[in-house]
Parts: sequence; structure tokens; C-alpha cells
Amino acid sequence: MEIRRIADQIFYLPATEKPLSADVGIVCCGEERWIFDVGASEEAAAAVNGLPGHKKVVLSHFHPDHTGNIASVKYDALYAGAYTCKKLGTGEAVCEQRYFENGIHLFPLPSSHAKGCVGLEYGGYAFLGDGTYSAAKGGRAVYNAGLLRELIVTLEELSAEWVLQSHREPFLCLKAEVVAELREIYARRDVKEPYIFV
Repeated sequence: MEIRRIADQIFYLPATEKPLSADVGIVCCGEERWIFDVGASEEAAAAVNGLPGHKKVVLSHFHPDHTGNIASVKYDALYAGAYTCKKLGTGEAVCEQRYFENGIHLFPLPSSHAKGCVGLEYGGYAFLGDGTYSAAKGGRAVYNAGLLRELIVTLEELSAEWVLQSHREPFLCLKAEVVAELREIYARRDVKEPYIFV
């Protein structure tokens, strides 16, 4: 599997459909490799294991296309939301913003898509996994209005200009455009209803 370059120190392995495997982010900080999601394909696991240096894994959320390889990859530390840590039985929970000396910023990401999402920001880029996506209810795409409002605020507070959303083409998007899309959805809400169907 080919590792693709986004910027100096920032790379990714593209998502696949068969098997369903999320995009895997890679941030190179000196001797450390910060891995955002580990995917679910054998190729993704082999690519992650082939990286040099100390590996620190960040899981965006608990869905298997993002976490499936966790038992197959070698890592020195694992960070995820509290719910993901509980589901996997391992990891250090990210319940508030965490800043590391090398410039890595981990943050909780309010999300309708999955409970306990986490994002990673570094060098003007933010990996968001599926955190900006809707959930499904009755066969329809739906956002929780309160969580969507919190998500918009969280994204606006990031210093990153670019965001990376798994399973999306293009993978790299301007944060301002993503926020504008989410604001447009939020503007459709009925103030008497907790959900916004899209």
C-alpha cells in the first residue's frame, strides 16, 4: 500500500472499500510516528508496522474500519476517547484537550456519527476521522443538533487551516468549507426538535 504525502511530516494511507478500511494518518515528529487510526486491512497493518521509530496510535472512534488492526500493529502508546478505550479494553482516554511538546494536539470531537470521537491537530492540519459525519436513524442521515453546534465551535477553535476526513474525496479539505457545510445543516434545524435530518 502506497503512503501518500500531504505535507512535510504529514502522510496517509488511503481508505479502501474491500475490505472496508479507514484512511490512516501518519505524522512524523523526530523519532516518533503518530498514527491516526489503524484501518482494518492487512496492507494497512503491514504499512504501519513497517514505519520506523516509536509509534503512538490515536483512534478517532471505535468503529472497526478505524480500529480493526489494533491487535496487529505494534505501538508504544494508544490514545482514544473514553468509550473507545472501554470497548477495546486498552488505551489512555482523551477526555480533554492534550498538547504535547512536539506540537501534537489531541482533542475530543463532539460527533453525531459515533460516541467519544477524538481528533489530532498538527502543523496546520487536523485529522477528524468520521467525526463530522451524520448518524443514521430510520434509514435517514441525521445530526444531533446540540452535538452539531458543539462540533462547529470545536472546529472553529482549531488553528488548522486544513482538515482530513476519512472516506472522503478529496481527503484534504479547507476547514472553512467544512464548517460552512455544517453551519448550513445546522441552520435547517427546527428549534423544537433535537435532530436534524439531512
